[in-house]
This record gives sequence, structure tokens and C-alpha cells, in this order.
Amino acid sequence: MKIFKQFLTAIVALLIASAGVAAPGDVQKGAVIFVRTAGGYTYLQVREGGKEVWLATTPLQVAVGEQVEYMGGDVMTQFHSQAMDKTFDAIRFVSRIHVVGRDAPAAATQGMPADKAHQGVGAARPAAPAKAEVIAKAKDGKTVAELYAQKDSLKGRNVVLRGRVAKFSKNILGKNWVTVVDGSGKAPDDKIVAITTDTTSVGAVVTLSGELKTDVNLGSGYRYKVIVDEARLK
Repeated sequence: MKIFKQFLTAIVALLIASAGVAAPGDVQKGAVIFVRTAGGYTYLQVREGGKEVWLATTPLQVAVGEQVEYMGGDVMTQFHSQAMDKTFDAIRFVSRIHVVGRDAPAAATQGMPADKAHQGVGAARPAAPAKAEVIAKAKDGKTVAELYAQKDSLKGRNVVLRGRVAKFSKNILGKNWVTVVDGSGKAPDDKIVAITTDTTSVGAVVTLSGELKTDVNLGSGYRYKVIVDEARLK
């Protein structure tokens, strides 16, 4: 339990990084006060809402003083860039960004290149469209709805769930975060988040097993009624 709490504490730092970092689904806008392209990325310092935040994206033509809009991305804390020779307290790697007035809207996605200096840093993947079909329950498994309904009696036990991957966030402090749906349950209790070292892809149907944890509070609004830890995927 102690290790799990330490991991969750680290996740909080990664997800919220600082008071000036916005929620992943929000479109943010700010004025560029520093820009440099190095090592295959453009690094920007942006002033927004009285705060200054760091962003990194694929090479982008932008000048100091221009406005940018962006959304999504992964926040890394204490990230050292060899190309910049700088350690950032917090920096968001974004794939959806544009220069206001002369570029495509922020909803347009740029690909994030992979390189050794930034290995493991990935752009946030959008959730897959909601699926109407019901995924057949695994043998000796539970549905999403059953995991919520029986969470008190299942707490601390190994559970099995088959569902479709709606979101896959890769390599957050060495772990992958998978959101699974199976057509059961009612929003917001219609999906389960699992923490795993296995890999998958959005849209895949997987069978996962792991320890059920309940009432997990990461702080700053990140609260889970149910989460599956140390999950294995098939």
C-alpha cells in the first residue's frame, strides 16, 4: 500500500505539475515569451492568466509576442532536455497547438517524433468514440457495472474484466494507464481505469486482471471510485 500511495503521489505531480497547468481537455491560450527549436522540438514559454508555463511540440514557426492555443498533452516534472541543456520543473508536451490567426485550429493533431532525448514522452491520445455494443463478459469475470456495484466486497481482491480500450496513456512514471469500457454501467460509472506495464491500443478489446482498489483520491479533482492496479492485459 505504501508503494501504491507513493506512485499515486508521483502521478499527481505529473498530472497537475503546477497550479498554472491546465486540465488536458481544455483549450488554453497564451502569449509566447520565449521560443527555441532544438533536438527536433520547439520549446515555448507561454504567459497565460498571470502565470508562465513551458510547452514543447514538433517544430513550430512562432515568434515571441504571438499568441498560441493548445490542448491536451503529457506533463513531465523535473524533465531534463539535453538539447536545451535545461531541467524543467514542469513542461507539457503537446501535439495539438496552433498560432492564433495563421495556423490550423488546435484540434488539428501534429505527430510527435520519437527520439532518444525524449524517449517515453508521448502526446496524449484522444479517447476513442463511445461504443454502443456490449462486450461479452470474460469467464469468471465482472462487468464494469458489477465492479462498481460490488466494489466494497471486491476491494483488495483480484478481478477480471473484458472491455474495449477507450484511452491509453503510455509510460507515465514507467506505467501505462488504460481506460476500459464494456457497454455496462451509467456515466460516470461506465468505465474502469487500470494501471499496467503491458501495452495496448485505443479500440482494442482486452481482458485484464488485477487488484481492485476503491476510493482512490489523487487530489486536485483526480478521484476514482474504482481502479485496477498491477493489471495484466490479454
